[in-house]
Amino acid sequence: MRYPRDCEASSPVLIWGESELSYRLAVDMARHMPVLWAFPGETAGQPEGVTVMGNSRLVKVNGTCGDFTVQIESGGNLTQQVVGRIVVFPEPAYDMAAALKAIGDAEQPLTMVLKLEKIRPGDFREIVHESVELTSRGHQIYLVVDDVQVGFPGGEELYQEARQAGVIFLKDTVVGLKDAHTGTETDLFDINIKEKKPSAGCRELSNQTVYLKSRSMGATEPWVIKADRFWWLYGWQLRSDYQQVLSLLGVVGWDRQEYYPYATRRKGILVVDSGWGEPFSGEETITCVKNFIRSGVDEAAPAMSFEIQPDLCALCLTCYRTCPHEAVRFGQKANNMYGQAMFIAPEACFNCGRCYAECPAGAIKQVLPQQKSPGILVLACENSGGPLLKDTGIPCQLFPCAGSIGLTDMLKAWEPGVDRLVIMTCRDGKCQHGSGGKRLSSRVERLNRLLDSLAGTANVEVMQVSAQDRADEIRRRVIGG
Repeated sequence: MRYPRDCEASSPVLIWGESELSYRLAVDMARHMPVLWAFPGETAGQPEGVTVMGNSRLVKVNGTCGDFTVQIESGGNLTQQVVGRIVVFPEPAYDMAAALKAIGDAEQPLTMVLKLEKIRPGDFREIVHESVELTSRGHQIYLVVDDVQVGFPGGEELYQEARQAGVIFLKDTVVGLKDAHTGTETDLFDINIKEKKPSAGCRELSNQTVYLKSRSMGATEPWVIKADRFWWLYGWQLRSDYQQVLSLLGVVGWDRQEYYPYATRRKGILVVDSGWGEPFSGEETITCVKNFIRSGVDEAAPAMSFEIQPDLCALCLTCYRTCPHEAVRFGQKANNMYGQAMFIAPEACFNCGRCYAECPAGAIKQVLPQQKSPGILVLACENSGGPLLKDTGIPCQLFPCAGSIGLTDMLKAWEPGVDRLVIMTCRDGKCQHGSGGKRLSSRVERLNRLLDSLAGTANVEVMQVSAQDRADEIRRRVIGG
C-alpha cells in the first residue's frame, strides 16, 4: 500500500534531458514550482520561468530527496544548486525516428529499407509512426523486423495498422547489399562475422541495391530493391554523456529490459525511459512524472523502520558506510562523548535494515508502525457500484461507466491521505456499454505496472459488483470487518 507524501515543494526540480518531453515537463512544472532544465546539447529556447543550462555536464550529486546538492558544469563554469527532485530523460546513441522525420520533406519520393533487430518497443512504435507518415507522403518504406518487434502489448495491432497504411513488413528475411558505386555485394550475416558486430549500433548507407529473401517465400528469387537509404539498427545503446549522468546518479536497470521507468538507489530520482515494456503516450508520461514530482509515492506502512538512538551512537560511521541509499547523515546532537551522532533521513531510507544489523554499538532500534485505518477512495460505475455505495460512508467518485475512468482520473484520485484506491465495475458480460469493464482492467494493469516500477507493489484494485450484491457485503469487501 502507498500514499502520496509531499517533498520539498519550494526546492527546484532538476530536469535533465533535451527531448520534447523534457521541454514540455519543464514548461508545465514552471507554473507550479522553480525548474532547472539542463542538458548536454545546445540551448533549445528559454521557456518562461525556467532556468536553462545548455552545454552542461553533471559533476556531483549529494544529499537526499528534497535536499539534493548538485554540481553542474556549464560553459566552463561550475554551479552548485539545491534541488528537491531529479528527473532524467536519457537519449539513445542513434534516434532512428528523428532521422526519418528529418528526411520527410524530401522533394522526390524515396525508397527506404530498415532492418530492425531487437529494437525496444517504444523505439519501434516511434519508427513505425514515422514510417506511416512517410508513406502518406509518397515514400516507400520496407521494414525488415524480427519477432521481438511485435511481442509487446499492442505490438501486433500496430503492425497491422501500419501494413494497411502501406508500410511493407518482412519477417525471417535475409538481407544482402550491393553498393551502387563499387558493385560490391555483401551479406549482412558476413558483416556480423567479419566485423564482430557490437551488441548495439546503427549502420546507414545510401544508394544500395538490397536483396531481400524471406524464408517463408521458399525457393523463390529474392526481391531486388533500389534503395535510396538503407538503415541497419540493432539493439539499443545510450548516448555516452547520458551514461555518465546515470552512472553518477546510481541508476540500476537502464541497460536491462524492464518496465518503464527505471529505478535508482535513491528516492527522489526518476529516469523516464519508456523504450522498454509497454509504450506510454507523451500525455500519460507527463502526467505520471508530474505526480512523482509533486507528491512521490512511498510505502504507507513498512514492516518496520529504523532509528538511531543518539546517546548510544559511537560515531564509528559503520552505518554511514553500510547504507546503500545514502540515507545516513551527520549532525544529530547527542549526550555522548562526541556531542553528536548519526541520524537516518526518513525521506531517503528504504528500511532495508543493513545499518541495524551491522551497528557494533547497538545504537539503532526498530520502530514498528502505528496501526491505523487506511484512507479508502472508490471510483465506481454509477450503474453497478453507485447504489451499493449509497449511505455506506465510503468516499467515492461515480462515473457513467467504469470504462470512462482513465489513467489521469486514477492518478488525480491519489490525494494525500488515500492509502487504497478501489475501482468498482460491472461483472463480466453485464456492462450496459459493451466491454467497458475489460477496457478498464487493461488500463489498471498498465498503471499498476507503472506504479510498481516507481515504488513497489501494484496498488490499484478492481472489484466486480452487480446490483444483486448486498450493500453490507460490499462494505465488508472494501473496508473489512
